[in-house]
Amino acid sequence: MERRSARSCGLWMGELAPGLHNDITDVPGVLVGHVSLIKGYGPLIPGVGPVRTGITAIRPHPGNMYREPCRAGIHVINGFGKSLGVPYIQETGLLNSPIFLTNTLSVYDAAQGMLTYLLQENPEIGHDARTPNLVVFECDDSYLNDIRGRHVKPWDGILALNRAAAGPLAQGCVGAGVGMCLFQLKGGIGSASRIVPSQGKDYRVGMLALTNFGHLEDMLINGVPIGLMMKRANQQEMLCQVPGSLILVGMTDAPLSCRQLHMLAARAPMGLGRTGGISRMGSGEFCLMVSNTGLEFEAPLSDWELDPFFKAVVEITAESIWNSLFYATSMVGRDEHLCQALPIAEVLSWMG
Repeated sequence: MERRSARSCGLWMGELAPGLHNDITDVPGVLVGHVSLIKGYGPLIPGVGPVRTGITAIRPHPGNMYREPCRAGIHVINGFGKSLGVPYIQETGLLNSPIFLTNTLSVYDAAQGMLTYLLQENPEIGHDARTPNLVVFECDDSYLNDIRGRHVKPWDGILALNRAAAGPLAQGCVGAGVGMCLFQLKGGIGSASRIVPSQGKDYRVGMLALTNFGHLEDMLINGVPIGLMMKRANQQEMLCQVPGSLILVGMTDAPLSCRQLHMLAARAPMGLGRTGGISRMGSGEFCLMVSNTGLEFEAPLSDWELDPFFKAVVEITAESIWNSLFYATSMVGRDEHLCQALPIAEVLSWMG
């Protein structure tokens, strides 16, 4: 069956209206770029392949992030992760670099690429200006990928930044999502957005998910225990082993403080719960929320106006995770490891 979004299959994704493309780039100014690395077949030869990995770059706005930082808040759902830049955001409530997503052992290679990019863009760094705080998140794609080969290079990060563009956004087995598995099926990149009316304006909230967690029996779709039904249908032979992790990156054009952005990020686990995720031990899970309105914005919204934003975060977290399943295609990786795509037709039949 054609790979398409969960919403386009007729599934209920929540009450709030989505944006134009129903992805994170519906937030004005947000740009996303992917570099997908797929090479080789057969037995694992460390350092050679097979390669099933990539990198995804997120730019909150088209300008210079070092000179035009954004307010940000981060919530650590499960701290079993190897990401860069989390303490600085927790301390200052600021984001002054683009965001990279990649595999666990390529975090530092990706960071080198971002550093080269920022140094070229900002010659004052290291002279009469402070150094930037790089932000790189990761998931473990070692079930399908020669992860020890560290095939993501600094120039792949620079290429992803240069490719960053407005939507519609490619989802599924792209960028950092190439080698990822979700609920022991194929996962990857998923995204969704919502329009939130407030104070006579329509604000956008968008989410991008990198999914790589969960056991099949955990999986829920619209409250239906589809994963358990699949397991009882004697399809255990199709299951891959999931190392774990979920990265959520949210963007909004609403004028929110760093404290309020942290409050939004803290609602993401409720959306994760809608999909059946339980934050198993060893699964590193983070949610970063960013307002790209700049530091010189009008007074932030009142806390009492945040409820619709909380609902938006819960809805787009769940829909982004589901979309990563619905868009992803089956993939064979190292040592003939197979990660099967969600059988959409069967799922829709079971759900009636």
